[in-house]
Amino acid sequence: MINQAALPLKRIISGSLALLCLLTSSSLWAQRDLTDIPPTDPELERRSFKVAEGFEVNLYAADPQIAKPIQMNFDAQGRLWIAASEIYPHIKPGEKANDKILVVEDKDGDGTADKTTVFADGLLIPTAVMPGDGGAYVGNSTELLHLKDTDGDGKADVRKTVLAGFGTEDTHHILHTLRWGPGGHLYFNQSIYIHSHIETPHGVKRLNGGGIWKYRPETMELEVAMRGMVNSWGHHFDRWGQSFATDGAYGHGINYTFPGAAFVTAVGADRILKGLNLGSPKHCGLEILSGRHLPDDWQGNMITNDFRGHRVCRFVVSENEAGYVSREQVEVIKTDHVAFRPIDVKMGPDGAIYIADWYNPIIQHGEVDFRDPRRDHTHGRIWRVTYKGKPTLPRPKLVDATNQELLDALKVPEEWTRQNAKNVLRERGQAKVERDLKTWVSHLDPKDSQFEHNQLEALWVAECINSVQPELLTRCLNSKDGRARAAAVRVARHWKDKLPNSYELIAPLAGDTHPRVRLEAVRALSFYDRPTVLTDSYQALDQPVDEFLDYALWLTTRETKSTWLPQVLEGTSSLQKTPKKLLFALTAVNSPEVAPVITKLIQTGQIPDSELQTSLNLIAKFGNANDLQQLFALALKDDTKPAQQAAILRALSQAFQARKVKPAGDLSSLQQLFTSKNLSVQQAAIDCAGLWKNKSLLSPIRNLAQSDQTKLELRKSCLFALARLGGVENQDILENLSIFSDSQDLRIAAVAALAEMNLNLAAKQTVSLMNDITSPPQLSALSNIFLQRKGGAGVLVNALKGKTIAKDAAIQLGRLIQSTGRSNPKLAKAIAVAGGLTSSGAPQPVKLSPKEMASMINDVKTKGDAHRGEAIFRREDLSCLKCHAIGGAGGKVGPDIISLGGSAQPDYIVDSLLDPNKAVKENYNALTVITDQGKVFSGVLVRRTDTQLVLRDVNDKIMNVPLDQIDEEVPAASLMPVGLLDKLTQQELIDLTRFLSELGKTEAYTVGKERVVRRWRVMKGTPEAMHAIRRTRHATASTENPAFVWEPAYSRVDGNLPVRKFDEIGKLHVSNRATGAAFVRCELEATSPGKTILKFNSVDGLKMWIGEKPVVLKPETELELTKGKHRLTFAIDLTPERDVLRLELLDSADSPAQVAIVNGK
Repeated sequence: MINQAALPLKRIISGSLALLCLLTSSSLWAQRDLTDIPPTDPELERRSFKVAEGFEVNLYAADPQIAKPIQMNFDAQGRLWIAASEIYPHIKPGEKANDKILVVEDKDGDGTADKTTVFADGLLIPTAVMPGDGGAYVGNSTELLHLKDTDGDGKADVRKTVLAGFGTEDTHHILHTLRWGPGGHLYFNQSIYIHSHIETPHGVKRLNGGGIWKYRPETMELEVAMRGMVNSWGHHFDRWGQSFATDGAYGHGINYTFPGAAFVTAVGADRILKGLNLGSPKHCGLEILSGRHLPDDWQGNMITNDFRGHRVCRFVVSENEAGYVSREQVEVIKTDHVAFRPIDVKMGPDGAIYIADWYNPIIQHGEVDFRDPRRDHTHGRIWRVTYKGKPTLPRPKLVDATNQELLDALKVPEEWTRQNAKNVLRERGQAKVERDLKTWVSHLDPKDSQFEHNQLEALWVAECINSVQPELLTRCLNSKDGRARAAAVRVARHWKDKLPNSYELIAPLAGDTHPRVRLEAVRALSFYDRPTVLTDSYQALDQPVDEFLDYALWLTTRETKSTWLPQVLEGTSSLQKTPKKLLFALTAVNSPEVAPVITKLIQTGQIPDSELQTSLNLIAKFGNANDLQQLFALALKDDTKPAQQAAILRALSQAFQARKVKPAGDLSSLQQLFTSKNLSVQQAAIDCAGLWKNKSLLSPIRNLAQSDQTKLELRKSCLFALARLGGVENQDILENLSIFSDSQDLRIAAVAALAEMNLNLAAKQTVSLMNDITSPPQLSALSNIFLQRKGGAGVLVNALKGKTIAKDAAIQLGRLIQSTGRSNPKLAKAIAVAGGLTSSGAPQPVKLSPKEMASMINDVKTKGDAHRGEAIFRREDLSCLKCHAIGGAGGKVGPDIISLGGSAQPDYIVDSLLDPNKAVKENYNALTVITDQGKVFSGVLVRRTDTQLVLRDVNDKIMNVPLDQIDEEVPAASLMPVGLLDKLTQQELIDLTRFLSELGKTEAYTVGKERVVRRWRVMKGTPEAMHAIRRTRHATASTENPAFVWEPAYSRVDGNLPVRKFDEIGKLHVSNRATGAAFVRCELEATSPGKTILKFNSVDGLKMWIGEKPVVLKPETELELTKGKHRLTFAIDLTPERDVLRLELLDSADSPAQVAIVNGK
């Protein structure tokens, strides 16, 4: 509960309680109408738009003719079809379903719609529409429908269920985003909470969670094209048939996807791909621009909608090896109009850009009350964006065109025209089109600059009309343009069962000179059951491999395992001639059969250091006692490198903990590693001795544990080894160290080890320590001893009875318990009582009355200061950035709040701060897992694979819990602690709310498009660091010195990193005369090598090293980067003139380099 000093409720309540009691429910809700709802006049909204230079916007269509557009698509006649739902997000009990499919037309071509027809009504939340096949396909709840008008009155009179069985768990995740592909397939999406089970003539098809479906209407063939994402409301194909998607609930911007790709949330995926714009806001809809109406530098740009931030965004996507890179540009439209909600975007037949505006001040779904009266159910707009420098285009007349005219339309620059020409040809069918197509292809001019693309368009038409044309396919597979070859590979795979030599056509392309051709070939080969499938695919490993091609190889390896693995085990595989390729295959599969083969590769030194840990993990997971014995012998050899020794021993430890398997034979020779000069080797050896319960090694372990000369970390390892070895004497040693050691860290470690032997005794010593320790990290370590054990909390409750602990410790412990996401009311109460706190237990959520909330929001508007609020948000004691990122910089256990102010009304922000569990954002629900060994894990679910559960805890630590070890799995509360804001005054809470409500809404608090470093590491001013710098020089900070502790630091929303506070944690004097310096780090990643530019706000008093190499700085410093990650270390003179550090990444002219800033926590 926020205390009276922090938030005096009397200052919030402006009326008497008696008056509150007299309010009706409707007037109570009126009190929640806390935001000025703008007038619904479209012209006022249009005037608020800031439009890209050279462009203008006009209203194409609006209410009352249309309301709540969800998806729109033009047909070949140039009519705009709209799926509209006034019922969304949920139908009321007794309410009649009457959502609609609308057809909007601009009959006179003046750029404004003048006719609207209700094609279908009586629908329930239709989320997608795509004209085609004489009617329109409609996503309607559990079904994909085809609606058709047979009597010419403009209204559907035939309704056919095409596919059924799609999940309906969430109305904004159901079937959506219909899109025709270039080869005549119909694509559509579903999102994270949906589980679909579709019966087709070709068998049952399933998709649990998000993904993209690929459907062939004439054959009813259905397959999953991509899996994952949270809410992927955007999908499109570029000029060369490559696929891109956006995610309306995840911050990765533009995502490049290809057959079989998996992204975040993909069920069962052991590996996922990332998007191209990490840290972006969430985006909805996707269009790729083309055509003579638009300026040259906009051709191929990708347009999507930041619907939370009231922006229509533009990205330039460029090829980069097998994949792409993406850079955000100036927006098409941005506004501070709170009801502008762009959710779909399409190119029109006239070359203009059309934007569907949901028009609603409320857009959130599960987090916002379904019945919130501020939800608009009656308005909606379609905006039309045109370029002032060029005329719009005449509407193509495609429906009545001849085949020759339609085929000639494939040569025009406008993708809209080309796609709709293919759609019309597809509907006419093979019998009417095939001959004309072959004639048209024969007349293509090889000297035409667009010849390769024209030929590809012809191949797509052949695919559309199901006309298998080997000669045309072969020409495209041998095209001079790698992009055409890559697209042709997909067609060849589609014709797999109709073209006997398709494998022979595809296989050589795995070694193509173009990396994307190699990627497409590798993925296509996975559909074939041929003995050479993997060796053919692995031609790609003879050339450079980026993350996308590496993923494709990994996935194909897994999918073809039943073909190639028996050959490897029999010793007949040609892979065994190339250890690099063999290792790639073995580490890609999760299979116990590979353990002996990998063991042999390790023994013979054929595994590079970069791959050793992955290989050892597999041995730990699958190796038998003999496999482990061979590794153990290798670890003991004098010529084995210490890093390799430590890695082997950790793998042996992991094998025992997971499967109770240890190396065969006598293991007492492990003692020789106790005296290694390498600390990691010593620790790993002692861990193994304890786990294996090797009594012969007890004496040396005791000696190390009790000696003050032993390094602290090694002593800690010894303590746990003693606990595992057991015995009364060992228990006495641990108890004595927990009481009498001068080191608090060692006392905590002794208690943790003691808990392995006697949990009650450990609890007793813990209570004693709580009187001496108030440091949050140390208290967290203490509390986790019990919170991470089944029944541990109850043992600690009993130990606290009748005892007293430090008040500060009690306060910190209460917060720590809340942050686990698990309910421990008895423990919270016991801690509060022992600490003498006035509260009798866990903090309680604050629930403001409507009148109190109205007063609070008024104060936020009139008295709140966003600048002060940002400083509060950044306070270390609140740990906001520990869980939440802004623009990709910060924690990941809570949602990125880059555009929170643009999407959430202030009252919902207040509710979330005071009552974190009231509405948890989708995909951020916490989970508590109890294993069969009694261990307890809590965190946000990252993904669930076929073998393990992956959780992320409040410290951003990833925890992998094997599914076969899970005994119990229950939902947990939000990881944001209730009562976290108790320490804030009322004004501080008002300022914090004001800051959060400005994020993504106002210019000052919107993360810009500049590539600015936002995540840093700051050196902590420890005595060890002081000593290391004093006796050397600043350049030492660029090394990996174990004396240095680096902690996260983050730039403000404006991109500036405040440095004045670093006086307290990073000020390191190098001489008596020096004013000191702070040391910070950041990381860059070059996916393609070359020159890049670092732009600084000031280089005065600034030094920099890349790796350990010094760099002479200028305001704009050009660097030559090799491919890979690069660490930048800075020394900052803390002079009065230096307030902030700002580092922006710029492209160097004519440089091929593709460089990104590494974000995260």
